[in-house]
Amino acid sequence: MPTDDPLSPLLSLGDITQLAAAATGAVAAVHRRPVNLRRAEITGSESVLRGARTSALLDGAQVTLDAEPTGMLGQAISVYGLLAPDSLQTSARTFNRAPLQILARMDTLAGGDGVPATPDGAGRLRVLAQVIGSGAHPALLPQIVHGEILAREIFGGRSGVIARAAGRLAAVATGFDPRGLAVPEPWLNRHRGDYERAAAGFAEGPEGVRVFVELLLRAWTAGAEEAEAIARAAS
Repeated sequence: MPTDDPLSPLLSLGDITQLAAAATGAVAAVHRRPVNLRRAEITGSESVLRGARTSALLDGAQVTLDAEPTGMLGQAISVYGLLAPDSLQTSARTFNRAPLQILARMDTLAGGDGVPATPDGAGRLRVLAQVIGSGAHPALLPQIVHGEILAREIFGGRSGVIARAAGRLAAVATGFDPRGLAVPEPWLNRHRGDYERAAAGFAEGPEGVRVFVELLLRAWTAGAEEAEAIARAAS
């Protein structure tokens, strides 16, 4: 980890160091599953679909297994399409090189015009882009990307789905989840109240950031368990 990592101070807060290690280990173990070494495109596709459907649920959509991909669900599937196996690595490379381009694309796929919805949104995104390009801690950067977009509502009502998809893409780009297998969204949906409260507190200072990052790291560990279930079903 670079000595100038702007996120390194977070490692001294609460249980972040331990939770980051646990999440990193759990996600790495999923990638070593034989089915994921041989057929990651199959398990990755299911991961993306589950993530998109659950993200739509988190935003208040009525989603059933046979639901048509329209409205909020259709938009979520479109945004998460940037994480699909056939486009994942291209999306990750673009995210590392030009993250604002990817975020604008996500916004248009979610029904926006690719422009931040808040007066300070463009400035905040420029700062976030600098953090993305800084070589920040692989397990922490996805949580900060997620939190900044969600808590600041940078893309208005579309911020939730963009934050979750961007957080997952950041995990691929940093190597934290290089094939995009983990599915943290179901855990967030099961703990929706905690997730909403943590997001509300993210912008209030270091303590709020700590709470949010810890919660997201727990979601990633659970997301690795979700990926394990996908791998078992595909074996």
